[in-house]
Amino acid sequence: MAISQFLEEKQVNMAAAVLAVIFVIISIILGIAGGFMLAVGEVRRALISWGIVALFGFMGLILQALVLYQWSAVINHNLSNTKQTFLYLKERIEDPLRGEIGFFANRIEDFTIPTWHYWVYLVMYIASLFTGWYAFLFNLLGFIFLAIYIHNIFKSTSKLSDLKDKIYRYLKEEKDVDLAGEVYRIPQRNIITFIILSVITLSIYWLYLLVKLSSEINNYVKSDEKMRKELEKAFGATIQA
Repeated sequence: MAISQFLEEKQVNMAAAVLAVIFVIISIILGIAGGFMLAVGEVRRALISWGIVALFGFMGLILQALVLYQWSAVINHNLSNTKQTFLYLKERIEDPLRGEIGFFANRIEDFTIPTWHYWVYLVMYIASLFTGWYAFLFNLLGFIFLAIYIHNIFKSTSKLSDLKDKIYRYLKEEKDVDLAGEVYRIPQRNIITFIILSVITLSIYWLYLLVKLSSEINNYVKSDEKMRKELEKAFGATIQA
C-alpha cells in the first residue's frame, strides 16, 4: 500500500467550528433581546427567547467541545504518521542523516499533546453552569487550562515543523529530491496575548480563533499529506501496511 494511502490524515470539522460560532452569536443576540422584552413587560416572550438561548448555547457548547478535542486528535494522529514517514525515509537514505532521522522518529512521541488540560477545562465550564456566584471562579480556572491546552498545540506543531523543515530541506539541497511543496506552518501565538484579547473583546477573539486555528490545523495536515505523496513519487517505493 502506498505511503500516501496508508498514512491518511484526520481533519478538524470546519462546519462544526463555524456552527459553534453562529450558535453563540445567536444566543447572545436573543439573550439581549430577551432582556429588552422583560424590561417592557413582555415576560412570556422574554422567557421564550431565553429558552432558545439555552438551547443554542448548549448546542454551541457541544460543537466547541468537539472542535477543541479534534485539535489535539488531528495533530496527535499526524505525529504518528510523521513517525512512520521518518522511518520510511530512514530505510531509503544511506548517509549520516539516516541515524538522525531515526533519532527524530523516536522523539516524535515527546511532542504528543496531552488532553487532560482539555478535560479539566470542560469539567470546569460545565461546573460553572450550576454553581451560581462561583461560576466566575470556575470559568477563570477553566480558561487557564484551555490556554495551557492551546499553548501545547502551538508548541507541538512548532517543534514538529522545525524537524520536517530540516529533513525536507536536506533532501532537496543535498539529495536533489524533487519536493516542490512545503509543509504549512501554523502561526505561533503568544498565550498571554490570547488571554488578554479574549477578555477585552468579550470572547470575540476566542470565537475567531476557534475557526481560524481549525482552518490552520487542516492546512497543516493537508500540506503534510501532499509532501508524503511527493516523497513517495521521489523514492518510487511503498510501505506495506
